Amino acid sequence: MSVNPPAPVSFILRCISCGREHPATANDLVCERCGSPIEALYDYEKAVGNARRIPSNESIQGVWRYSPLLPINRKTRIFSLGEGGTPTLRAERLEEMLRMTRVFVKNESRNPTLSFKDRKSTVSVSKASEFGASAMACMTAGNAGSSIAAYAAKAQIPAYIFTIGGISDSKMAKLLSYGAHVFRTSSPTRDLMVFVQEVCQKYGMMNLTAASRYNPYIKEGAKTSLFEVYEDLDGSLPDWFIVPIGGGGNLTSIFKGLRELKLMGLLDHYPKMVGVQGKNCAPVAEAFEKGLSPDLMVIQNPSTIAHSILDSWAPDGEQALRAIRETNGLALGVSDGEIL
Repeated sequence: MSVNPPAPVSFILRCISCGREHPATANDLVCERCGSPIEALYDYEKAVGNARRIPSNESIQGVWRYSPLLPINRKTRIFSLGEGGTPTLRAERLEEMLRMTRVFVKNESRNPTLSFKDRKSTVSVSKASEFGASAMACMTAGNAGSSIAAYAAKAQIPAYIFTIGGISDSKMAKLLSYGAHVFRTSSPTRDLMVFVQEVCQKYGMMNLTAASRYNPYIKEGAKTSLFEVYEDLDGSLPDWFIVPIGGGGNLTSIFKGLRELKLMGLLDHYPKMVGVQGKNCAPVAEAFEKGLSPDLMVIQNPSTIAHSILDSWAPDGEQALRAIRETNGLALGVSDGEIL
């Protein structure tokens, strides 16, 4: 699929910890001063203008519809598989069961590789190409790797995928079908994250692990799901957002979208954010309950039937917990029975 959106309004990259600014042309993935995550910030007043709506390109569907708020420039070649534009569905049976007035479900399985990770991949792989990456690597429990492998194939850039323990044969087959170089490991999340980062630094690969801790462009693509919900509900949002979390990246991305709506004057107050993890694999929920930093929480022998969120450590947990607390939300762990 060919997409050639216009360049966005001006943006910078800013460290979320020390505030150091990096130019938009920099290929930095973390802060050069303190090593903390960086994120893209835009000229929001200029972006929204007098329109009082999310700035968008009406001629494009999906993620790249929101190109005015995506970190691209004139040199960026877009690699798209038709991601985004997924339906926001009214869940009437859930409303009846939960005795609630309105419940909506965002059906991200309609994305090309069947998960929201495609939103992240289209932006991060396009940026990898812009920066001239000779190869890319990521750690995965399955979905992120499949997505990166598919978009890497589209961009014709070699992908090296490192899987955590317990990945299913079907997910392995999917990874291999896209032509990725796959390494099946038994390593826990944190150890494998560190290893992949070292591999990228040693061999000059771009780290596309689906965590904004390692790559700021991951967050940018994923936030577009929030923009779609806002438009699908005619410029309003639910009172609560319930987000399954493993590493915490999706919830973090959605909150960035909320912050941007507020900065553009399109949102008065935040919905409450709820992060849900498997009960026996819940570093963010445990940190929330105990008042600790998620960086300190490493779950021993994690388990959950929801293998895609089987993360013993949450790389974006600190940012996710900040979003939950800032919105007066919740983080909780649920049993396999409750998941089913």
